[in-house]
Amino acid sequence: MTIEDAGTKPRIEAMSLAVPQRVADGVVHAPDRVEPAGLAAVQTEHLIGDVGDALRLLDAVERVRGHAHPLILGLQDAVGIKMPAALMLSAIANGRKTADEVAEQVGTTTGEAELAIAELEALGMVRTSPRLVVTSLGQARLSQLDGLTVRVLDVVTGILGPTDAAHLVRLLHTVADGLESAAGTATQSFPQAALNN
Repeated sequence: MTIEDAGTKPRIEAMSLAVPQRVADGVVHAPDRVEPAGLAAVQTEHLIGDVGDALRLLDAVERVRGHAHPLILGLQDAVGIKMPAALMLSAIANGRKTADEVAEQVGTTTGEAELAIAELEALGMVRTSPRLVVTSLGQARLSQLDGLTVRVLDVVTGILGPTDAAHLVRLLHTVADGLESAAGTATQSFPQAALNN
């Protein structure tokens, strides 16, 4: 019996390529319920019940990212360091004394923090001996970055207002954290061939 014979249309509950199958009399039968995994799990458990809503949300995020990316590149060019390194430099300026503490504040690994600290030291923006501190050049870069960032934030705050802008930042961090945690599950659920199609 095919779908056409039954006169029904299939309904996709969740996107998952690792679907357990039952075979009887040479016919592959779908399971009664497929549990969502990865991004689909985030979708169904928390926020979005419709694929169209999810696509509209992703489109809006992409539009914002498209406009923000040139701003980030401009800030990086003006200051002379990439944003991850700037975050590390800021963490050190805020009193973080070890790579572990810097990594914890920035939300990265200790190894990445150690590499960034070494690069900042090579650029003359931090000193690691006798203790981890920001140099006068690093302080100048941070001041420059603060001034430029205030201009960018003025644009965003002018569009949204200060309360909504602060709320947006919190929401974006929540979404980013959720996507990071779901990303590991999603890549484990999809075979590599499916990811390359």
